[in-house]
Amino acid sequence: MPQMTMTLSDEINDFLSAFARHNGITKAEATRRAFALLAIADRQSQKGLSLGLVRENEDHELVAVGRIVGIFGS
Repeated sequence: MPQMTMTLSDEINDFLSAFARHNGITKAEATRRAFALLAIADRQSQKGLSLGLVRENEDHELVAVGRIVGIFGS
């Protein structure tokens, strides 16, 4: 499996460590999940779709509450 070395800001490193600890995974696994999410977002963006935030209401319906912008520069 290919390997990669990255330099992270203290803020990102602290978040990654806390996320991994909270979810019982390694920082490497947390990073792989982040890249997987980025790949999904990129594929959907190429189809003209957006990455968004939803909330489930009392009727178990999903309600859009936000749209994430700025990831792909457009």
